[in-house]
Amino acid sequence: MRYRRLLCSLYILPAAAFAAEPAPVAKQVTALQACRTKTDSAERLACYDKAVNVLTAATASQDVVIVERSEVRKARKGLFGFSLPRIGFLAGRDGNAEDEADVARQETKIVSSRSIGYGKWRFTVENGAVWETVEVNMGFDDPLPGRMVLLEKGSLGSYFAKVGKGRRVQTKRVA
Repeated sequence: MRYRRLLCSLYILPAAAFAAEPAPVAKQVTALQACRTKTDSAERLACYDKAVNVLTAATASQDVVIVERSEVRKARKGLFGFSLPRIGFLAGRDGNAEDEADVARQETKIVSSRSIGYGKWRFTVENGAVWETVEVNMGFDDPLPGRMVLLEKGSLGSYFAKVGKGRRVQTKRVA
């Protein structure tokens, strides 16, 4: 029993430390923020001018890329269904309902579909993602173009699709 607790804590501690890690901040932005600590006005202005010039050069050369949250959400939604490594800005903010919803479920429209045999389907949704049902579609409404589909993340990396009032079936993203 004692060993089981120790083993569990060895798995939980690294995961907790990883989850608590803040998103990385570019050193050019950190240098700009450090200028606020200067008390002398002339020194603070010189610091800001230097830091802004460095940051402007870094963005021009694309060493630093500044992205609006709406673009990050759009990218995260476009990657829904793929298994990706945890990347700071794509992972979203912990505890933020919008960010968590982006990776938990999506409701979208089917633009094309075709039967791939044995009661399974391949369908494409509005954002261009291509999905295939993994299990036979008994009770699953046919994913015909124009219909809405609810795609939900399941456990252990699985995904489910539900069309109309039909039942959920396991799916996988193929493109």
